[in-house]
Amino acid sequence: MVRIFYRHASGTLVRNFPLHQLAAAVREGNANFWVDMLNPTEAEYTEILQTIFAFHPLAVEDAAKSLLVPKINDYRRYLFLVIHSVYYGTKPVDLISSEMDVFLGSNYLVTIHDREMSAIDELWQNESFHRDEGLAQGPAMLFYELLDRQVERFMRLLDQFEVELERLGDLIFQRGNVSDESLLDDILTAKSSALRLARVLVPQRDLMLRLANNEHSVIPGGTRVYFADIHDHMVRMVGLVEGMQELVRSTVDIYLALANNRMNEIMKVLTIISTIFIPLSFVAGIYGMNFLFMPELNHPWAYPLVWVIFIVIAGTLLSYFRKWRWI
Repeated sequence: MVRIFYRHASGTLVRNFPLHQLAAAVREGNANFWVDMLNPTEAEYTEILQTIFAFHPLAVEDAAKSLLVPKINDYRRYLFLVIHSVYYGTKPVDLISSEMDVFLGSNYLVTIHDREMSAIDELWQNESFHRDEGLAQGPAMLFYELLDRQVERFMRLLDQFEVELERLGDLIFQRGNVSDESLLDDILTAKSSALRLARVLVPQRDLMLRLANNEHSVIPGGTRVYFADIHDHMVRMVGLVEGMQELVRSTVDIYLALANNRMNEIMKVLTIISTIFIPLSFVAGIYGMNFLFMPELNHPWAYPLVWVIFIVIAGTLLSYFRKWRWI
């Protein structure tokens, strides 16, 4: 799906500008454009990116495939950027990344993404916002507004992710949960998500620094301070993610240590049971194998005496183990 937001220099706004008029409007150069492409087809890639805007083939190729990390390329008359967003997966601790490709020119912003993004939809629906702000202030400021809303969403997501990590940390101390495979799966999923967050946020932080400091021709000088503000937020988020990585690693270590201690407790109980029955089996074995050669067992007190011996041995061993706090 392709949708076009058009703002003429006179202030005229058209939110669903016709695609067949885009090429002529771009050549006129007296308007700002925002072209949003949601899960575009190959034909739409060719028509818009190659035919209308004549972007570099390498940039078009990168936009058509998924890249693992954020990046920025300066093609003089426009910037090509790869920005990543993070969303919840099937679980609260499962975070997945989604790519947004951006072409930023002096009078246009092209955004390409495979899934719906709340930041884009929010700005797209708010037509009055673009009369004095947003697209009215230029594509670079509109791009900043998109990033600013993404950062706010990032912060809420990180706060919720931290709450889930603390919940997992509390769960492993509850008796009976250490052997729960689903709990271990959640912890390992959280570890993978923390690594994914770091892989996305660290290069994106560096990217914002380049936008704030480098003199790219398509970014006005007065706009760079806004990207510096985004960079400051990204620095804080990277610090939070690094702390979360340490928290996840500690949670995994604690889980494994508690599971190992629980296994040691089980083995200790089994060993105590075996230790108690060894002398009992020894006594029973002697009398059982030599029953025909032990006439004293014919005495009426013989069998009660054997039971007394069993009880004394077992009681003595239990008392000894309790004394040393083995049980």
